[in-house]
Amino acid sequence: MGKLGRWKEQMVSALEIPPDLAYSETIITMTGSMEILIENYKSISRYTPTEIVVRSLRGKVSICGKNLEILWYTSSAMKVTGNISGIYPKKQMI
Repeated sequence: MGKLGRWKEQMVSALEIPPDLAYSETIITMTGSMEILIENYKSISRYTPTEIVVRSLRGKVSICGKNLEILWYTSSAMKVTGNISGIYPKKQMI
């Protein structure tokens, strides 16, 4: 990690800023196996009843299952329902 990366980590720690805000990380909150809230995503890449793929700052996140449906979405958050069988993050190769 370079000098800038270490400096940013020290500032985040000193100011007690939550990492999801400081690094614009995607936040996934799952309620049981029927509902997911995704925050800090960039765009929707694929949307079928069995798979939803969203782009994040660091790659993609695939949500797999049956009868998947996006109930609502905004520019920064979305709610997915259905019979969710898996969540698979895929890091972007730099």
